[in-house]
Amino acid sequence: MILYWVTTEDHDEDWFVLAPSPEEATQYFENYEGYNEGDAAAEEILEISDDLQVEAGWPDKELLEESGFVYLSSEDDHTRVVEFHGRKFVEGSLEAIINEIQDDLFEEDSGKRPNKTKKSPIQ
Repeated sequence: MILYWVTTEDHDEDWFVLAPSPEEATQYFENYEGYNEGDAAAEEILEISDDLQVEAGWPDKELLEESGFVYLSSEDDHTRVVEFHGRKFVEGSLEAIINEIQDDLFEEDSGKRPNKTKKSPIQ
């Protein structure tokens, strides 16, 4: 199994995918994230040892850390940032934007921010 960095032109959902080939990595990503065929590109980052039992799809935090990735963002940050051999990988920000909007709306009703995002500067 190979770990790929999968990106799109809009960079809204960029993240890692485990797959046996770049074609399968992009297909998984496009199907899961709702992109059209050909919208995503996969870059091989790391071959995963056969000793590790992994399945195709999104890698978990433990696998990334065991493989030498260092998380640079905290648990409270909603956009994951990891470093591997001096290169930083930043997760697409669409989910973080959605969480912030949801918190803004929820805060209007209850005064709470369940996703623990920072208050949007644009109101």
